[in-house]
This record gives sequence, C-alpha cells and structure tokens, in this order.
Amino acid sequence: MEKETKTPEPEQENQVPEEEKAVDQPGWFQDFVDHYDIDKPQQGDMLKGTILDIQDSSIVLDVGFKRDAIIPGQDLERVDSDIRDNLSIGDEIFVSVIRTPMGDDDLLVSLQRGLTYKTWIKADELAQSNEQIELEVVDQNRGGLLVAYDNLRGFIPNSHIPAIRRGTSTQRAGEIKSEMIGKTLPLKVIEVDQKERRLVFSARVVQKGQRLKRLNEIEIGTVLKSRVVNVVDFGVFVDLGGVDGLVHKSEIDWERIPHPSKMFKLGDEIEVKIIGIDKEKERVSLSRKILLPNPWLKNLEKFQVGDLVEGLVVSVLDFGAFVELAEGFQGLVHISEIGYANTEDPKAVVKKGDPVLVKIMSIDPERERISLSMRRVPISEQMEWIMNLEDAVEGILLDRDDDLLDEESEQEETKPVDPPDEIEGAEEEVESDEDPTEEREEHDTSEEEELSLEESEDPE
Repeated sequence: MEKETKTPEPEQENQVPEEEKAVDQPGWFQDFVDHYDIDKPQQGDMLKGTILDIQDSSIVLDVGFKRDAIIPGQDLERVDSDIRDNLSIGDEIFVSVIRTPMGDDDLLVSLQRGLTYKTWIKADELAQSNEQIELEVVDQNRGGLLVAYDNLRGFIPNSHIPAIRRGTSTQRAGEIKSEMIGKTLPLKVIEVDQKERRLVFSARVVQKGQRLKRLNEIEIGTVLKSRVVNVVDFGVFVDLGGVDGLVHKSEIDWERIPHPSKMFKLGDEIEVKIIGIDKEKERVSLSRKILLPNPWLKNLEKFQVGDLVEGLVVSVLDFGAFVELAEGFQGLVHISEIGYANTEDPKAVVKKGDPVLVKIMSIDPERERISLSMRRVPISEQMEWIMNLEDAVEGILLDRDDDLLDEESEQEETKPVDPPDEIEGAEEEVESDEDPTEEREEHDTSEEEELSLEESEDPE
C-alpha cells in the first residue's frame, strides 16, 4: 500500500509573522494600553502613596497606578501646619480619592482624609492593645465630655466619668464637667466604629484597674482619714485614695440621725475605720462611730438588772417600743411587756416622746442589748411616779404662767400714759352720751314721790 503524502497548504495572504506584529502595531493602541487603569480608583478609596514632589499649592504622589495622584492646595490648607511642614519627598502617607478620574482627569486625593483614616487605624490598634492614654478635655455636652485625639474628637459618656457618681443631679454633673475642661484624663478606648464615626473612651475603666490595685493594698481594721465625695439617704461615700468606701448611716454615730446631710457635706474630712472589703463587688464598708466613745459602755455602770428607771420613748414599732435611758443608751420594751393588760398594738399604749417608768430585765454587754418592762413595775411605784410627774409638770406650768404675768406687768409699766387733756376730753365725751333732760325728769319724779309720802304721814 502506497504511503499517502500530504500536500502542504498554501500560506494565507494576510498571515503576518509574529515578529512583525509587535513592530507594526499602531501607536495609539500601545499608548492606550500603557495608560489604561485596570483597577480604576473609586471615590473614597484609601491609598498609600510615596511623595514625589512638594509644591506650595500641591503635592504629587506615586500611588501605584499609571498616573500620579495630586493633593490640591485646598486640601492642604485643612491640614495642620505642623504636619505640612514635616512632609518630605520619599515619605509614605495615606490619602483618600476625592473623585474617580475620567479620561485625562487628574487623580485628586485628600491628605486630610488620609490622616483621619490613619487616626482611626491607630485608635483601633489602641483598643486592641488595651493600653492607657492621656487626652485633654476640650468640651462638654449633655451626654458627657469631648477629648482631642489627633485630628478626631473622642467622647466620654457621663457613665464613664468617675467624678459623676450614681445619684448626682444633672446640674451638679454639668458643673463637674465644666471644671474638667482643659484637664488631662487617663483613658482607655472602649469603642471604635469608623463607619458610624464613634470613638468612645472611658476614664472609669482606667480607675477600675486602679481600684483593684488599691483594694489589694488596704486591710480590714485600718484607720484612714478620708474626704466626703457624696451624701445619700443611706449614708456617705468617702474617697480612700482611688477607692470609694461607704459609711452607712448606722455607722456614722451612736445616736440615730434623721439624714446624713444633717452631719456632713461634700468635701468634709472624716476619720473612718475599714470594717469590710468585698473585692469582687469592689465595695468597702467603713465605720465612723467605732472610733467615737461608746455611750453604751459609758452608761453600763450606772444601771443594774432590777432597777426602775425613767426613760423616753424614741420609737414605736410593731414588736415593741425603744426607750432611751440615757444619751445613746436604749433598751427594748417588747410588746408583751408594754402594759399591764395584753395589747396587740404598742402604739395604742405609748407614742414617741412619752416619758415612761420601766424595769431593767436583762443586760447583754456583748450584743449591747437591754430588755425592759413596763408591766413588771409595781403599780404603787407606777402611781407614785405618775403623781410626781404630774406635780413636776404642774410646777413647770405655774412657773411658766408666773413668767407670763411678769412679762405682761412689764409691758403694762412700759405703756405710754395719755396726756391729761385727752383724759378730760374722754370723760366729757362719756357724759355727753347721756341725755341731761332724762336725769332732771328722774330727779323731779323722785322728789314728788317723797313729798307725797310726807303728806300721807302728816296726821293733819
């Protein structure tokens, strides 16, 4: 079988050798390829560029595209002068695309926006590292404080300002914030959101670390001098050097006080003793009265079990009445010991301020408790005490009446005396009120009666 032979096909007339193609390409096409931006930058894109040239009204950058980027003079004017003066050829900076270039348009970029972007990156890194930073307070608003962070404004909410404590009034909070403007605060970043333009700082978070450190330093039983930082219904808060401690109103004084504000105000210095520390809840319990002389112990020697003592009712509760036997020395009359007859309501028998005669039933020095009784006081003793009490009250009333009489007599003596002319005139006015004719008629009538009686008695 004969081997087939292929006949070579004739070459096409339009076929061009590969070597000749690159030489014969038109110039406009090559120029288009050289200058075409495959990834055309869009408005708002962030670019990193190298400074090629610095002019008074513009800066030229290499941003990795076929064309260079230009920072216009209007944008440079918005940049801080210190930053502008420190720029040099070869520096790498961040810029933001102002507009998407079309055709032969220049690629305009913004250094100001680039600096802002760089600040956001730095803020995010600061938040991730949990590092502390000190910033100046530049302004305030209703919600908190504003601080300067490079070319951004950071925000500190009221709840993250340690000086504004729970219960602080709106007016007082405003005063505190006004006083802080211009001061530098230690802060930590707690929120970074570039899209929402939220950069939030906290001074309380920083203080929390300081509090934990301070809590590990202080010990129960330590006596400290402190300053009152807040006064509330249930006590006073004092500063223990970075940690707030509470002096409950029951630990302020041995006597009952109506409200802590009656004894203390902001800024007062007091001496306190640490009686409790809760590191988990970051609470420190303090006492002031423990450093004061205990009236209970002072009066303990004056009273014995079985004594009949006069006291004053200081409070009446459902289970009985508290009676003060001496200053700061109180005992409880249980409801079962209130009166000679059983009663379910102590308020039906005694009220606050009543003087009472009680018998001391027991004394517990360790618990500082005294049990008292009214029903175990002998009736004879009770009656004698009541009579003496009434006599004493009557004597007080008589003395008060005498004092009132003395005051009235003194007032009478000091009254001005009317002139004689005025008195005579007053007498004449009184006499002029009566009718003189009626007087004469009465006299005439009486005289006639007398005459008629005399005539009837005459025998003739």
